[in-house]
Amino acid sequence: MEPKFQILEKREDSIRFIIEGVDVPFANALRRTILAEVPTFAVDEVEFFENDSALFDEIIAHRLAMIPLTTPVERFSLDALELDDYTVTLSLEAEGQGMVYSGDLKSDDEGVKPANPDIPIVKLAEGQRLTLNAYARLGRGKDHAKWQPGFVYYKYLTKIHVSKEVPEWEELKKLAERRGLPVDETEEELIITTTKAFYLPRKFEAYQGDKIRKEVVPGTFVFTVETNGELPVEEIVAIALKILMRKSDRFISELHKLASD
Repeated sequence: MEPKFQILEKREDSIRFIIEGVDVPFANALRRTILAEVPTFAVDEVEFFENDSALFDEIIAHRLAMIPLTTPVERFSLDALELDDYTVTLSLEAEGQGMVYSGDLKSDDEGVKPANPDIPIVKLAEGQRLTLNAYARLGRGKDHAKWQPGFVYYKYLTKIHVSKEVPEWEELKKLAERRGLPVDETEEELIITTTKAFYLPRKFEAYQGDKIRKEVVPGTFVFTVETNGELPVEEIVAIALKILMRKSDRFISELHKLASD
């Protein structure tokens, strides 16, 4: 069965979709690829020229590394198995009194800059100075969390069947509709499709397994992907799928080589 996608919700920094026609290993492989294989830019080395602040160089370097940097999709082969060797310099020259923010970093590449200009780095007292160069490179989340493009999780798509013999079943219908869940109704039962989390109130727990039962939809999962800002969220999913395909092609190619030897 060919996999099918259905987008449930799309926001600026997140997407929620249903993928149908796959098994658990594939769903988990997609999750792991998004977290570990999709490359982004992050600060990998910092050169300090002056630091009079209350924080050690190492602490500031760590804070700089965790600032999400925009990563131009159109300029780099992010779905390639080998990363482009490219370095961006972000310079900083600040003097107190005041807070130093990520937006104070000046990049020599307009396409690679802090995704959020309002991330605090360090507070400088009057007369204190901070001067540095931060060098950003492409990397993958499997090497360090600073290169992870965002966050992803998935759940089985399930349907909750509620018999109308359950007292106050109408309350569950209202709760599901308030959550924005699809609700189907027959003469005998209510069917709630859990495209997102849905928890039964405690007073209904006694009916679970009998008059309230859960059905797992085979081969169907609900994914939620959130971006840190380095990449558009839909690009994260598309790049991860391409990387999975390239890895599969390489694996098949290696198997053919072994078979021919």
